[in-house]
Amino acid sequence: MGKMDNEKPEAKAEQNNSAAESTTLSRRRFLQAAGAGALAVSSAAPLLTASSSVRAQGKQQVVVRGLGGAYQEAMDKALYKPFTEATGIEVVVQPATAAQIRAMVEAKRVQVDVVDLLDVALLSLDKIGALEPIAYSKMKYTNPNDIQPGVRHPNMVGNLYFATVMVYNTDVFKSANHPKSWAEFWDVSKFPGARTLADQKSGAAELEFALLADGVPKDKLYPLDVPRALKSLDRIKKDVVKWWDTGAASAQLLERKEAVIGAIWNGRAQDLIDKGAPLAIEWNQAKRQVQYWSVIKNSPNAANAQIFIDFALQPKVQAALTRYIAYGPTNQAAVKLVRPEDAAKLPSMPDHFSVGFDQNAQWWSDNLSTIGEQWQSWILRRT
Repeated sequence: MGKMDNEKPEAKAEQNNSAAESTTLSRRRFLQAAGAGALAVSSAAPLLTASSSVRAQGKQQVVVRGLGGAYQEAMDKALYKPFTEATGIEVVVQPATAAQIRAMVEAKRVQVDVVDLLDVALLSLDKIGALEPIAYSKMKYTNPNDIQPGVRHPNMVGNLYFATVMVYNTDVFKSANHPKSWAEFWDVSKFPGARTLADQKSGAAELEFALLADGVPKDKLYPLDVPRALKSLDRIKKDVVKWWDTGAASAQLLERKEAVIGAIWNGRAQDLIDKGAPLAIEWNQAKRQVQYWSVIKNSPNAANAQIFIDFALQPKVQAALTRYIAYGPTNQAAVKLVRPEDAAKLPSMPDHFSVGFDQNAQWWSDNLSTIGEQWQSWILRRT
């Protein structure tokens, strides 16, 4: 993620639609505090037990929030294994939602050291003082000045760029005759078939796409007109087979042809395409987002967490990740190390960048409670 599969982005998640993945966890405490949003993609799993967070005998470790699916497989190859080989610190992957992370912090029983979350979710956690400062001055693997300035913040640092894109089944929609805008996605008469769109539990509902479908220009989206967006969504509500809450769920809906077109994270979609699924991406009006690293305050392995983030941000690691999942690096020095065949799949490529737009994460963070209430009321209402 997305992303990079809530994506994710990886979204991926790369942010679960196996039996364990499809189980929706109780998010009540978090939803009451922050609306129905800011929940990034994750495997559905309980909080760590006391025994599962204990350091392995004689070994140092860092507990990293896992996102499941293709994203986690990519992270394992590009980051987790190389990190352990280089430092001797074991990476323990623990599925957890943003709601669970918040509950850990509030209960003062933090059992995850590093989180990999959407910008909106981390901004919400930062508001309640849940994040440690990033130790930029102590970095040895990464030159902090190489990180894009816009994603380098005191308590969170950008991990990757991802995008939510329109993905369609090429057996149903031929390349010359598929929806090429959200207005056409909304046109179920011309382009019939089951759809899938994100639920607010994924981090953010697709209000931007609903407004674009209703004629709002990309540069006039914010502040979002929520009532207008929901009214636009009314037009296709009955055609949405499932409102997905995890990146893994979104991918499986398209892979299984339960939906023939949908809005999902580009890395999730590309993974399926690379494996031979009859799917294609339409990059027009794609929504770009940033996935961030953070260290949770009072985490048991905070020092190792800082080393982990330092290692993860270095150019060779970020470039390696693009070999396994199509999310763009935030380290500017990594760009020249990305293979041309991988670069063509990234949301930060000039051709893709020029036709997309950036989600306003701060706006979403500031309006989560209001949107959460309106979304829950709308989603439960019959069309």
